[in-house]
Amino acid sequence: MKSARRIFNGISRPVENRKGALTVEFAIVAPLIFLLFLGGLEMTALNFARQTAGIASYEAARKLIIPGGTTAQAQTEGLRQMSLVGLGTGASVTVVDSSLTVTATVSVPAANCTWGLMRFSSGYTLRQSCTLTKE
Repeated sequence: MKSARRIFNGISRPVENRKGALTVEFAIVAPLIFLLFLGGLEMTALNFARQTAGIASYEAARKLIIPGGTTAQAQTEGLRQMSLVGLGTGASVTVVDSSLTVTATVSVPAANCTWGLMRFSSGYTLRQSCTLTKE
């Protein structure tokens, strides 16, 4: 009985039995691909939350530098900005009002911002600050 032969670049080689090779290769590579994909989603969610906290800290500081603005209004505005995108739960806004500048800091637990891989982000807190000069 003749064995099957494959011609590759003009060279005739015997065809090997490769049944199941694709399944084994996929089983080895698939977890890595899924980990990279889900890790990318996780980093995207955390970056989104960090950017949102930065905007919220700016808006809180801006609310206080306007003449007549109060600390309570600034904190409320910071929390409102975080709540607009669903990150208000667990978020806190700290405002420091000195004679010339205002500093607003927004903190949110990273575990509140994830899409499922909390193992990588639990225990971390995202903090963004903004310092503005009073008018």
